[in-house]
Amino acid sequence: MTASKRWAKRPVKRVGKTYEINHEAFTVGLHIFCDGACEPNPGPGGWGVVTYRDGVELSSLSGGEPDTTNNRMELTSLLAALGVASGLDEPCVIWCDSQYAVTGANEWSIAWKRNGWQRGGPNADPKNRVLLNAEIWRAIDAAKGTAPMAKIKWCKGHAGIAGNERADELSTQGLSEALGVGESGDYLTDQYRMMFAE
Repeated sequence: MTASKRWAKRPVKRVGKTYEINHEAFTVGLHIFCDGACEPNPGPGGWGVVTYRDGVELSSLSGGEPDTTNNRMELTSLLAALGVASGLDEPCVIWCDSQYAVTGANEWSIAWKRNGWQRGGPNADPKNRVLLNAEIWRAIDAAKGTAPMAKIKWCKGHAGIAGNERADELSTQGLSEALGVGESGDYLTDQYRMMFAE
């Protein structure tokens, strides 16, 4: 395999303590980016999903909850992305900047499922066997079955990857919706406008 083919397969590659990103790799094929946000954590949160084909945005969606955690929003965004992939029914890559979500979906969930959606084996201390967000993990596992051509991969967050930045923007929009923020999409701007409107 040539270096250019390896680079295309791994658009985000670690070099020492930094990452090199091949932005062109995201402009070919079908890519779905998902992200979650929570401010403060725990507190109100949002999630966002955006779909690109050959670098052109096809669709986007977002949502939020008034009382949640960052991990729940990351998982909710991944679940929504799998729903999009299921509807497309063709090979695609789902990109997520949460190692927790990606590693959980690709590796840890296999053992959790085998253990009845609990952590650790049968000899583990019962208090350490509780799997947080188990209902979302179960839903992700089921959704993976409906989107067999989707691969879930990690991408570096806040690194200038257009799809990840757009998903982050959508997650912030979802957070604003959860807070009941107005049209500006910014909580402080809307509070300022309300103060001076009175």
